[in-house]
Amino acid sequence: MDMPKSGVTIVDIAHELGISKTAVSSALHGSGRVSETLRERVLSKAEEMGYERNRAAQRLRGGRHGAIGMQIPEDVQELAFYMEFAFGVAARAATLGQDLVLLANGDAKRSSSPAIDGVLALDATAETFAAALAAAGSSPVVSVGEYRGPGHERQAAWIAADHRKLIEDLLEVLASAGYTAPALVGFLPDREPLWGAQLRAGYEQWCARTGRDPHLYTAQIALADADMLDIMQHAAEDGADAVIWAAQGHARRAEAMQAAQGSAPMLMASMALGPSDDGMAGVDLRARDYGQVATDLLFAAINGAVEPGASVLHEARIVAPR
Repeated sequence: MDMPKSGVTIVDIAHELGISKTAVSSALHGSGRVSETLRERVLSKAEEMGYERNRAAQRLRGGRHGAIGMQIPEDVQELAFYMEFAFGVAARAATLGQDLVLLANGDAKRSSSPAIDGVLALDATAETFAAALAAAGSSPVVSVGEYRGPGHERQAAWIAADHRKLIEDLLEVLASAGYTAPALVGFLPDREPLWGAQLRAGYEQWCARTGRDPHLYTAQIALADADMLDIMQHAAEDGADAVIWAAQGHARRAEAMQAAQGSAPMLMASMALGPSDDGMAGVDLRARDYGQVATDLLFAAINGAVEPGASVLHEARIVAPR
């Protein structure tokens, strides 16, 4: 039995809740089969009573390292979504008694694996997924954002939002608000993640279904001001009355530039609203919740509690224009 410094034991928590010590242990250590409701009750009571898990002893007994890895593509690490996602992962990992290790993309041919029990691979490409597999070794990899590239059969599970449906839902909301000619700014082909392709497909399908001409543009994630202004000018010349930006942060910058230019306003919307995007239309991916649910999925994979290749749909929400 774990003996924390505070003196509070699993038996004490079980007595307080009126359940078995086995159920408490399963909830605290992520093993066995307990409901999410019961696990939350146990974690809350453990925190209230000052229980501290002896993770060193737990690791020795279970043959685990007590840490998970998270890999984020280098060109997006500074975006608010990924920071918020990471905060969600870190918070959830802490409640599960896990440390969090941030992984560089690194070399897919690394000679040894870090001391981790599994990896979350965000917006994986063929290169970064190979590196995630190398870091994980024999431990499971869970993709955040569906991955279908080389080695996809090695992913233990994946979690993603339905970006194709989300953009169609957003387009319907914009149309109801009177925006009849929306444009989409997606990613360059060599850096387009699968969800970016799904956005494009959803946009084109909506345009075809509603009889509208599509206005599609592409942009780098690190977009220069001059290039952003050029895209906006082309969109205006093409008759767009709204611009949906796929990459986080672009919509807010475009809105500020438009105001500075004093040009006829087009609505700016974002497919990845951030904490500073209050009042902007778009999609709120609920990044911290996303990170927490992804961590639960990885931990379930570590414990063999999910079928290989299982998927989880992350619920996002549409924010209408004011």
